[in-house]
Amino acid sequence: MVETTAVKRPRHSLHTPQPPTYLPYDVVVEEILCRLPVKLLRQLCCVCKSWNTLISKDLKFTKKHLRMSTKNRYLITTRWRGSKELTINSYPLDSIPFHSILTSNGTQLDYPHISQRYLRHGLVDSCDGLLCFLINDHLVNIYNPCLRKVKELPYLHFPHFLTYCQYAFGYDPFIDNYKVIAVLSYFVPENDQIVCKSSEVKVYTLGTDSWKKIKDFPSSKTPHGRRRRGIFVSGTVNWLTYDDNSKNFTGIVSLHLGSESYQEIPLPGDNVNFNTLTLDVMRDCLCIFSQESVESFIDVWLMKEYYVNKDSWVKLISVPHIGDSGYFSHPGGSAYFFTKILDISEDNNQVLLVFTELDKLKWVVYDCKNKTPVSSKIEDLSWVESNVYVESLISP
Repeated sequence: MVETTAVKRPRHSLHTPQPPTYLPYDVVVEEILCRLPVKLLRQLCCVCKSWNTLISKDLKFTKKHLRMSTKNRYLITTRWRGSKELTINSYPLDSIPFHSILTSNGTQLDYPHISQRYLRHGLVDSCDGLLCFLINDHLVNIYNPCLRKVKELPYLHFPHFLTYCQYAFGYDPFIDNYKVIAVLSYFVPENDQIVCKSSEVKVYTLGTDSWKKIKDFPSSKTPHGRRRRGIFVSGTVNWLTYDDNSKNFTGIVSLHLGSESYQEIPLPGDNVNFNTLTLDVMRDCLCIFSQESVESFIDVWLMKEYYVNKDSWVKLISVPHIGDSGYFSHPGGSAYFFTKILDISEDNNQVLLVFTELDKLKWVVYDCKNKTPVSSKIEDLSWVESNVYVESLISP
């Protein structure tokens, strides 16, 4: 008989914890932390001193996080109910279809530091997670809602004979900083007409203590629209301009934020009626919405590569008139026909827009392929403004 001996196994083999697997610090930073939302990153500041320093103070990490955040876009809206109640909501643009925006209330952003005095003014622009709010004609706030930090800019003094001031907000890559631009236009009577004699331009650079005067707006040009903002794209701010006599659009004046110099950009095709062009930004490109009358198609022109020549303009789509022909009151007091395109899907098949119907705002998703609205909702709102927004750790 052969006697067998059992093989003895260490008793602790099944119960002894395995040594932990450590990720290199660089991998944690470059591949994990920089992809997280700001809200979670702020919580992670409490984990250890090195993470707190990285998230709160490391500018290189802040820029890395911003580059990753640009892949996650949000539609941010500022909306008024009546004359007092203001809400700021954000909706993810890339992770859900447009019609989901109409079935949800979005995420309401906090704005405890922003004074309620801006109810008759509003959002100027959004850039790299910073929101530029016009409190009143003289006062601007820069606000990061993720960090709950606000910067109130120095008071901008006007001469008593100023007619109006237009604002813009954007990023200057040459100095790696953000600028607010104010165009102060002066109108005087001349030959039984009121004409613009000059438009003074002032710039505030974030982190400084005062506004700086730069070269005046081109003397032969007048920025269009009392409440309309300058449009930031590709390191420039752009304004539609018009002729005081003919009341026709004459082109676009572009201010280069780095050199603080101007150039003129022609419109796509022939000039159209004074009231039918809107300058905006779409897909990080300069765009124009053109409409011959209040009941005609809205043509969407896109400048896919920032200005090379007149052929830089490409007609993207045409959206038919939807809704009634009523006029709409802005909180600032002016009234005009209102239809606003908020966003266009990447395949150009769906358009998210808002317009007036029976004195209310109606949100619609329009299917360009089938040429019909696919979903809608009506809200009892006095006004809505929108911008594309990304989260960031940039402090104002």
